[in-house]
Amino acid sequence: MKKIFSVFLTVFVLFSLAACGREEPSGGTEPESAVQSTGVESEEKEDNSESTPSSDAQGAETNESSADETDEAGTKALVVYFSATGNTKAVAETLTGLTGADIYEIVPEQPYTDEDLNYNDRTTRATVEQNDPDARPAIQGSITDFEQYEVVYVGYPIWWGDMPRILYTFFDAYDFSGKTIAPFCTSGGSGLSGTPGTIAELETGATVLDGLHVSDSAADNAEGQVSDWLVDIGQAE
Repeated sequence: MKKIFSVFLTVFVLFSLAACGREEPSGGTEPESAVQSTGVESEEKEDNSESTPSSDAQGAETNESSADETDEAGTKALVVYFSATGNTKAVAETLTGLTGADIYEIVPEQPYTDEDLNYNDRTTRATVEQNDPDARPAIQGSITDFEQYEVVYVGYPIWWGDMPRILYTFFDAYDFSGKTIAPFCTSGGSGLSGTPGTIAELETGATVLDGLHVSDSAADNAEGQVSDWLVDIGQAE
């Protein structure tokens, strides 16, 4: 009887030990799935922090953009021209194409007709104006933000050995102090007729560069002549 009881007790003890070995631990590490999830979230946060520029980087980009805008603003050029027959207009458009400058046409409030430009009639409008030093024909419109331009190319025909009086109206209307003026003209063969010196007298605060004369017959094909002039006056390389 005791022997049977001992066997029974031994079996009971073995069974109890086996049951204890199958129990979950009360402490320990997190489940593997939770660790993987945490790791993914961490990587996503790192990726997001790399894709978003810091405030210092954003500031540097803004400064670079501002510098570019300042450079552009500092080299602004304007081509201004008056043309009654189209010759000066052709040269002005060629000049604009080569320099990328803005362009502005001086338009008289009272347009000039062919009769106004009859050189053989001393009673015509243009002749009367040129003989009157105080004549100032009115101009339509005005130039917006003229202050922004550093270099102003000014084109005109030669009438009776001078600029048309409407150019005097133009120079009276704007302050050229600190600006550079590059004059160009067209005519049948009279050359610049001393007009750069006249402009220098009208605009004493400006720098007046050597001028360009283009004959009327070459006005439509003046690209080579204009290109050479730009190099000579230091406005192109």
